[in-house]
Amino acid sequence: MSGPPTEIETTEEFQSEYELALAGWLRRRFWVLCATLFAISSLSTLMTLLRAAGVWGPVLVPDPANPAVWSAPASAIVTLWFGFKVLPGLETRADLVRAAARMLFIVGSIDLVGFFSLELRGESGAMEALLEIWFLHLVSSLFLPWSPIDSLRAIVPLVAAWIGFESILNGPRDPTGTLLEVAFAPVGLLPGLLACGWRMRRWRRRFRSDAFARGFLMLRREVKQARAIHESLFPDPIDTGACAFDFTFRPMRDLGGDYVHASSAPDGRIRTVVVDVTGHGLSAAMTVTRLSGEIERILAEDPGLGPAAILQALNRYAHLVLSHHAIFATAVAVELDPADGTLRAANAGHPPPFIRRRDGRVTRLDSTGIILGAVSADEFECGEVRDRLAPGETVLLYTDGATEARDTLGRMLGIERLEEAMRRQPAPRDWSAHVADIVDGHRAGPPEDDILIATLAFRGPPGDDRP
Repeated sequence: MSGPPTEIETTEEFQSEYELALAGWLRRRFWVLCATLFAISSLSTLMTLLRAAGVWGPVLVPDPANPAVWSAPASAIVTLWFGFKVLPGLETRADLVRAAARMLFIVGSIDLVGFFSLELRGESGAMEALLEIWFLHLVSSLFLPWSPIDSLRAIVPLVAAWIGFESILNGPRDPTGTLLEVAFAPVGLLPGLLACGWRMRRWRRRFRSDAFARGFLMLRREVKQARAIHESLFPDPIDTGACAFDFTFRPMRDLGGDYVHASSAPDGRIRTVVVDVTGHGLSAAMTVTRLSGEIERILAEDPGLGPAAILQALNRYAHLVLSHHAIFATAVAVELDPADGTLRAANAGHPPPFIRRRDGRVTRLDSTGIILGAVSADEFECGEVRDRLAPGETVLLYTDGATEARDTLGRMLGIERLEEAMRRQPAPRDWSAHVADIVDGHRAGPPEDDILIATLAFRGPPGDDRP
């Protein structure tokens, strides 16, 4: 039974998993960045020491006032501290981003102070300072998986400080040149920003693809488990000798909204209830689970209830519990007495069951009430019809997925064609499988609804040996 489509918003489905994965990646790359900057600073320090010892180039006695002597060791100490002391205590991605920005700001400030110390001594150092800032931004952008905005947290203050120093120290001497340098300063950040944007875009695509693949596999496993539970709700075939119940169920998807209940009353009567819930798939199957439990409860509390009383009790439940969620159902309940073939039936807005007579005639059992859940228990009225089956006669119950199956021209199978198929002579051994095959043969393409076919056959009262 189809119903109005329900739109489900699924924004930020994997946000928490995304943050954890990105934090793990950022942590690993942060450590690599610390190791890389430490290696560069250590190499610079080693070259200074080798020159002082005359091993590398001409002997150059270190000048404590020269920033090149102390800036590289200071940067090495900072990166070493962040790599082994700060990084292990960080948990979230936000903490990692803040720590990386602090480290870059400290290292950049050391270099900035060192290069502008050269300017104060009359040596050129401004452009070297700007190049160092660009280098830090590019290296961090190549190593760290963070957004372009995150990459600017430490660099923008450094660029602003460089502009301030440059304007104060060199602005009065060369206003035009200083203005051009200041205007050009942000341009050197573009390579790093592009690298950040490209990496994060690529990461998001790959993560989304992997996450959906993992989610799909997990969903398939869960649906498989749910289907096993769902199928366990359906009854086993019943064969008492005098009566026989069987059914064929083909859900549109793994789970469906059609359900059949069959049980024997204490006095031997066979009761069958077919329910068709609005909608399809998981939501409909969850509703079926609730309704099956309610049917079990109703019959356990009062085993003597007839078909109309069963549907009245189901309507009360559907109206109180399901109608608030715009969920309704059609249902038909039949009861067959094996002693004399008496058939009682009640129909709540469901497609009419058929009685297939011994001579091939077909009788319809039309609706005796409206769909379940539409009105309250006080307003719900459901009548009951009676008939008597002769030995060899069969009751066929089905859901609208059978009659609404469409062929290549869009024509539905329809109730009339299904009724015509019931007149077949000779009768098949298994009516439910036979009718399901007729539906499959008529349908073009995949099913558009669940299909459930149930049969209740009367063979004759106990001790009756008539064919």
